[in-house]
Amino acid sequence: MILYFVDCETTGLSPQKNTIIEFCGIKHENRREVARLYMKIAPTDDDLSKASSQAMAVNGYTSEKWHDAVQPKEAAQRMARFLYGTSETALVAHNVKFDASFIRHFLKRYGVDQNLPYRTIDTVSLAFIHLKPRGCNSMKLDNIRRFLGWSLENNHTATKDAEDCVRLFDLLIPV
Repeated sequence: MILYFVDCETTGLSPQKNTIIEFCGIKHENRREVARLYMKIAPTDDDLSKASSQAMAVNGYTSEKWHDAVQPKEAAQRMARFLYGTSETALVAHNVKFDASFIRHFLKRYGVDQNLPYRTIDTVSLAFIHLKPRGCNSMKLDNIRRFLGWSLENNHTATKDAEDCVRLFDLLIPV
């Protein structure tokens, strides 16, 4: 079984209006990491004009921090190659519908063929099942981190959020 743990940082909440500016994917085969793809993605001027100032503040976007970002078309091609889906694959994310929707729209926008994993696993749902009965009343990733005593340092970065998604999955679905 191959699981792709993913996180996208975006310029807002609408995949039709906003775009991905940071992506991290961690590929696991049989519960072990075998590959990783991380990239900051350069937003276009149009993307920046439609961006939510709140989203950009949360993501820490500045043109200086994104000076070496990958151009969107190249990012879409890399993402599609990395996330190649078969009957033995699944996307895993904290609020997987959000990330999957943004990835699909991003790939379509840049004309990249999509063969993403059909199956999805949502760690929000897993947390609701396993942590709510133990007193965790909010399934936001930061609140789960607080509940479990995990660090919030570098939260809302694609890498930290994808790594903590792996960590949460492994905690809630032990081998």
